[in-house]
Amino acid sequence: MGITAEFKQVSPYLLQSLKEYPDFAELFFNAKYLPDSEFWQEVTINPNDPDDVEWFNELSNSAVETLEKLKKEKPHGFENPRLDILSIIFEGKTKCLNIDKTWNRLHFFFTGCEYPVRPDFLVGKNEEDHLPSINAVLGGLEINYSATYNLVRYLTDSEIAQVVEALYTLSHSQIRERLRFKGWEEDKFEYLFNYTYEPLVNYYKDAAERGNAMFLYLT
Repeated sequence: MGITAEFKQVSPYLLQSLKEYPDFAELFFNAKYLPDSEFWQEVTINPNDPDDVEWFNELSNSAVETLEKLKKEKPHGFENPRLDILSIIFEGKTKCLNIDKTWNRLHFFFTGCEYPVRPDFLVGKNEEDHLPSINAVLGGLEINYSATYNLVRYLTDSEIAQVVEALYTLSHSQIRERLRFKGWEEDKFEYLFNYTYEPLVNYYKDAAERGNAMFLYLT
């Protein structure tokens, strides 16, 4: 099916807690599969299809099973009053943004770098095309929790603000200029602006307005 990229907002307080106690990150990420989460509002399950039913049951039970495992194993931080299990579940149930398999193209849109090359800064300028370079897809530091591919990364609320401020300096015309500089045909990438580029830009802006941090990961 290919590698996709997801982005998920998180409050600064909970981010700090999950960085300190990464054993609880699994509960946060599995909470989106609880039956009352936003995830299932966009997924159609055929009750007459055994595979659909099995898939639903497996995913919807994953958060409950994770919580039971935490209660049984009592990892470091389990008794810490700063770790509010209900808050982890509540925030975990919120909708994430999936940009499908376009993440490597958007990485180029934002930075001018082709994967696996990535800038060693969050916001700056590409030295080759001299256009803004914003590490909005593959940036961030890692927490000790694995996604399907590599560790989960995060951007703090202040870093989100930096990204959003920089996004206002990067226009569609500049991205097209970046494509031409690389010798790529613009028309082949035009659909990405509406498909995943603008949704990701808007997701960042929404996070900044809410004062949230963000997790970034490949799955």
